[in-house]
Amino acid sequence: MSDVTQKGLKRTAAWTFWLIALLVLAGHVAQAQKIRVNAVDEISGAGYKSVTTTDGSGRLPPQIKLPAGATSVTFAIVGGSKLHLRGWPRCTAPCLTMECYGGAHIYNDADGVGSAGSLNVEADQSISGIQAPVDGFLAGVFESGPPAGSPPPTLDFTIIGTNFPSLSPALQQLFFIGDGLTGDGTGSVQVFYVPSGAKTLYLGIPDACYYNGPPSCYRDNRGYLIVSYAITTQSSQPQITLVSPTSGKPGSHVGIWGYNLRSVKAVSFNGVPAQFRVESTLINAIVPYGATTGAIEVTTAKGTASEGYFTVEP
Repeated sequence: MSDVTQKGLKRTAAWTFWLIALLVLAGHVAQAQKIRVNAVDEISGAGYKSVTTTDGSGRLPPQIKLPAGATSVTFAIVGGSKLHLRGWPRCTAPCLTMECYGGAHIYNDADGVGSAGSLNVEADQSISGIQAPVDGFLAGVFESGPPAGSPPPTLDFTIIGTNFPSLSPALQQLFFIGDGLTGDGTGSVQVFYVPSGAKTLYLGIPDACYYNGPPSCYRDNRGYLIVSYAITTQSSQPQITLVSPTSGKPGSHVGIWGYNLRSVKAVSFNGVPAQFRVESTLINAIVPYGATTGAIEVTTAKGTASEGYFTVEP
């Protein structure tokens, strides 16, 4: 093999290595702030190697790896399916349906509003049950490792309600999330406190045949939700994990995600102060006029976080 060929192969291998590294990093960062939850994601199967439904329906739910010292989480629905079932109008906002075959073809939102009725899912193995006045809603469960032991008590949201300002679920205890607000699409941001020892948060949908009994009957579920989330940690030090988009003109909006960003005092683009608004799971900043290409900085009472390279377009 000639020296030229060897150098070419080495150069190709090097580029391949860095491309793979960048793709892995990009995938990790994106996953750190947004996650897709499908109507067939069985929340009761969280942490297991296969679904736990009595009829084998559904699939295992997606997971979020919690950073060290995580203390609370907030959520928002930032996208999802706009279903158009035969004989029914198209959803105008992200929606799910839990009755696609032979049922009433009812749409519901992340809060379960519009659903067929109440829900009573039984505890399954080491994970609790859940009761609620609606069905087809976004739910979660914190875990410290593979589920083990007896399940914790079932939370009854027909009594607790779904408009609570904050909630402190136990490990392996299913809890209602909905759209992350005290009202349906409105109200204050709900805060979910992370139980001691939690390492992973799973998101999914609870379901049962006729909305009562053991986890089951996911085959007729349709739709998905895009869930954005923000995490607070014990250190309270701000950290930026995702900026989207990474380029834009002055006056355009930029989303900034990360940890400990809910008490932001200032945002700047390469040193130029920017207007911003803190939303439930992110900072919505406006690229200031006079800004040049460079780092985005976010300042809180606990410090300043800086993120890479934002390109200001002419």
